[in-house]
Amino acid sequence: MTRTAAALLCLLLIASALAQSTFDDDLFGGEALVTEVDENEEANPADELLESEKIVLGGRFSVSMRADLDLNPDAGEDVVSSGLANLSTRLFLDARPTSDFRFLLKGDANYSTGAGLDFALREMFADIDILDTVFLRAGKQTINWGVGPFFSPANLVNLERIDPENPEEELTGPVALKGQLPIDTSNLTGYLLLNDIGGDENIGVAARYEFLVGNSELTIGGIYDFSSPWALMITATGNVEGATVFAEAVLQGNSDKVFVVADPRSRAGFRITTSDSLSVSGTIGGRFSYTTEDDLYSVSAAAQYLFNGLGYADPSLFTDDPAALAFAQQQIALGNMSLSDLLERGQHNAAIRVSSNDIANTDLTPSVLWLSNLSDGSGLVSAGVRYDGIDFVTLSLDYRYLYGPDGAEYRVAGASHTLSLGVTVSGSF
Repeated sequence: MTRTAAALLCLLLIASALAQSTFDDDLFGGEALVTEVDENEEANPADELLESEKIVLGGRFSVSMRADLDLNPDAGEDVVSSGLANLSTRLFLDARPTSDFRFLLKGDANYSTGAGLDFALREMFADIDILDTVFLRAGKQTINWGVGPFFSPANLVNLERIDPENPEEELTGPVALKGQLPIDTSNLTGYLLLNDIGGDENIGVAARYEFLVGNSELTIGGIYDFSSPWALMITATGNVEGATVFAEAVLQGNSDKVFVVADPRSRAGFRITTSDSLSVSGTIGGRFSYTTEDDLYSVSAAAQYLFNGLGYADPSLFTDDPAALAFAQQQIALGNMSLSDLLERGQHNAAIRVSSNDIANTDLTPSVLWLSNLSDGSGLVSAGVRYDGIDFVTLSLDYRYLYGPDGAEYRVAGASHTLSLGVTVSGSF
């Protein structure tokens, strides 16, 4: 105890000497060491976290090259094709000068050999906070209503639809004025929609209400526009035995989807038409993930079924007569149809994806994807592996198999068995 007390006394004397030699005497020469400030009872400590005097600039750059090997080429076709698969940059500007105002600008610059450099505006909006009660967002913005990862009939507001092969890709939304009112654990949101600035299109309106029922989250909403389809939707997300389950249902009228129908009186034998009848679409699915206790590997799986009420009741029109598909492609070239009119053309569709991220700490991520139009018997099977062990470089090897009768959704033209090697250089800044 004597030795311990002596040691503590020595440390105290050394610390005192260092303090006197380090700090200037003037530091302690003032009249007071503590300055009292007036307390602002209305100040919100969280506001300081939301304010930024700087404008944040950032983005992501990506360039990828790919070589494709056709495993069953037809006579006269190239066995190997290669080239630039993607060259793009996503840029954003984010400014929050005050706690109740924020501005965001985001866009994509893409380059292709044929079209050259192209810039696409993704988002440009301002957030305004009114009395910490109502939150407004005005401008071009992404508005996600659906919960399905591969198919989403409730995705009624965005201008793009989900790509089942790239479900994480951000979708482009409309120009809108959004008002959100939190109510306890619920949210009431309203929208004024304007897809064409300065055009003659009517302003659409939409509303959504999100609320909790037990451990499940439910959403009900609707969209109405005099010149576009109207729709009512409901979504649900919950948890069952460690798995996330989800569902969507949509009632839609005044559809603007263009259909191809047989018409013996037409010179081509076909004509295009729209349907004014009500349609009902719905989807159900689930997601599940598992990780071992030693983190050696993890498995993630997602499965989804879609009933598309806007699909063809009999999609054999395109598989029985090749002229039907040729007529549809001609109408797309003339601008009378869009490519989306031929997507999800069957009423019954399904998707399953299984992947394992960084398996056994090897930086390898294998994955398998199955997409199918169950109505026309066509589908896509993709199996591949990605390697991320090199900074800013991703290597990938993928096998794709397209099956089904000729003219079906997934078996239109091109190779049915393809092996692809890809190299992507990307980085965030």
